[in-house]
Amino acid sequence: MTKGRGAGGRRPTMRDVARAAGVSPTAVSFVLNDRSDARIGKEARARILAAVEDLGFRPDVTARQLRLRRTETIGFITDGIASSPFAGQIVRAAHDVAWATGRLVFLVNTMGDADVEAAAVRELVDRRVDGLIYAGTVMRERAVPPEMASLPAVLVNALARSGSPQLPAVVPDERHGGELAAQCLIDAGHREIVYLAGDEREWATLERTQAFRDRMRAAGLPVSDDAVTFGPYMIDSGYERATAVLSGTNRPSALLCGNDRIAVGALLAAQALGLEVPRDVSLVGYDDQEELADRVRPALTTVSLPHYRMGELGTKALLALIDGEAVPARQNVRGELIERGSVAPPAPR
Repeated sequence: MTKGRGAGGRRPTMRDVARAAGVSPTAVSFVLNDRSDARIGKEARARILAAVEDLGFRPDVTARQLRLRRTETIGFITDGIASSPFAGQIVRAAHDVAWATGRLVFLVNTMGDADVEAAAVRELVDRRVDGLIYAGTVMRERAVPPEMASLPAVLVNALARSGSPQLPAVVPDERHGGELAAQCLIDAGHREIVYLAGDEREWATLERTQAFRDRMRAAGLPVSDDAVTFGPYMIDSGYERATAVLSGTNRPSALLCGNDRIAVGALLAAQALGLEVPRDVSLVGYDDQEELADRVRPALTTVSLPHYRMGELGTKALLALIDGEAVPARQNVRGELIERGSVAPPAPR
């Protein structure tokens, strides 16, 4: 018999391994399943392992799955993370955890199409995945397809909307992140801070804005109506709003930005107005977006969104559910302040 082929050119079986090693098929099964209670001598064990290598034997995964009543697969549905430049870390973490435990991940990127999403859930359930993860690109409440309640399931970077199946969720602690960002500027000595926030309809915006107001009040600093402006999480929005704020008569010494893209727009606006960052105005971003936050000059001080950690904890929670264990209804994951070169004490005026 040649490697990878049994008698007659077929795939080698456990009986072929047993025949080559001079032992029983039961002994081969005990060794391959690492049965510590089985009394298999060292020499016999060595012969079995050598025969496995020589024949290129691979266990019948399908038979094992039928025996365990598991497919050792996880369904992963997302509205767009697979094509996101930085939230894809959630997918990477899910893959890493699943692979380390001998499982495969089936990924469906719906691009926000509700019909595709519902069909994907049904298809994955029909394929008998052991569990499902739904991960959102943007943190918000979502309508959960009812089929997701038919097997272990977890939400990552998302919460179940009222009326939907209430699944365990792993989400970023946006309030804590907003506090880190605001406190960074306050600790640097800034008292005149304007927050260029994101879309005011977004959950993350509301959490971070409240954190900014709380930190300012705790420091005894006023928060006027003009201290917070809302807009899209885009570079041009940051540029336009920063230009208006920095061109005024009461120019702030620092800008807190809703994300790194807004911060890049603010940086470009400051430079266009002849201002130097951080000498004339300090900037703090949010997200620690890959290929962006550390590439501009000066590199952005920012707060990380813990995408990898959320994906890791979400997948571990799903595996615990599959094993029949209880998991928290909600896990809040904290990001970190990443200090770079866009913050300095305010210049004397």
